[in-house]
Amino acid sequence: MIEKIKNFVLEAGKYAINKKGRDKHNINFKWGEEAVSSMVTEVDLHISKMFHDFVKQNFSHLNYMIIDEESLSQIEGDIFEQVKNTEYQFILDPIDGTINYAADIPLYGVLVSVFKYGKPLYGFIYAPDLDEFVYTDGEQVYYEHKGIKTIIPPHSPTVSKVIQGHPWAVNLKPNHFSGKYVMQDYFSAAIYLLYLVIGKVKGVFVRANIWDVAPALAICKVLGMGFYDYYNGEEITEFSEKYFRPNCRAKAMRIACFKEDFETIKSISESIIE
Repeated sequence: MIEKIKNFVLEAGKYAINKKGRDKHNINFKWGEEAVSSMVTEVDLHISKMFHDFVKQNFSHLNYMIIDEESLSQIEGDIFEQVKNTEYQFILDPIDGTINYAADIPLYGVLVSVFKYGKPLYGFIYAPDLDEFVYTDGEQVYYEHKGIKTIIPPHSPTVSKVIQGHPWAVNLKPNHFSGKYVMQDYFSAAIYLLYLVIGKVKGVFVRANIWDVAPALAICKVLGMGFYDYYNGEEITEFSEKYFRPNCRAKAMRIACFKEDFETIKSISESIIE
């Protein structure tokens, strides 16, 4: 399963590279409004179809369901009941960072993960234009870049002074960039979660959908990191109604980091958030 999914992710990334550019694909908007956060390209939709076909062709013998950003509306009934009644959940974000992708900015990624009975098992984060790929088989975390494959050791704290994430649900104070740490938003969970697991950033501040964070949940578990509730420090351990809404949106802001860094990052966040 690992090699098959890995090859799919690489193929999806290759397709995205070949189709990028404003003149090469159409842009539409979800939810019936032209809000930039609802942007979707034909590439998103094509990779979504590729994934459904891929899973059907390779894993039809399994008891599974697909949770895909671009086809969520096709899931009938209570999504959490379906998770409980299927062994495997294949989760996809075809293009994470569609805003960047549509503008031909290389900060986007393909996100795929496999959960088992609602708990993270395998995760794949691929930034095609950056040629950076992080994934886990549940035992180790691998990093591939420019043809070189290395293993990321667990519990490797960073001295980085950068925190990344989506502060969309909050207001930042005017001095949010003048402290000991800097908050960055690249508008792509794929990018800042990639940078988190390879040690380029201290933590990630995010309130996201399951497909945005699912691969990192699996990867962080192996590395000794986690996603913690901003308010009470509780760690996300599964895709369930305890942590997510029926639309797959997280119920609370989260900080992804090493546990010992949580209080530091929270205090930094409190100093820059109104």
